[in-house]
Amino acid sequence: MGVNTKGRRKLEYNGKMYYWNVQEDAEDYGRINLSIVSEDKKLIVSYRVAQSDNHKTPHIVIQGKEFGGLENKVLQGWVRVQTPIWDDRIITPGLVKTIIEWCLFPKDQLNFVDWDGNLI
Repeated sequence: MGVNTKGRRKLEYNGKMYYWNVQEDAEDYGRINLSIVSEDKKLIVSYRVAQSDNHKTPHIVIQGKEFGGLENKVLQGWVRVQTPIWDDRIITPGLVKTIIEWCLFPKDQLNFVDWDGNLI
């Protein structure tokens, strides 16, 4: 089944199409989240907007199977990992591209966090 593209913006990166949107997430206490999904649904991530304003560790929620650094891991449900600090108060296509690049780039070490961004 394909990706629901209604209300989502498109971004092509390395010949692959990604869809993204920013919206309030009722399941996340009304916080504003950026959702990114690849056309083949292998990369699915959610990033809470304006984490750079907080004093906690910024993190991303990985819901798909494609993510640099997790190739040999068996995933059970969603995984949260620490991210670099991005200027994320305003979500632009440039920031979305930066996040996609970071998600796909192989990483030597990932720092896992809990639902509130605390290191595990």
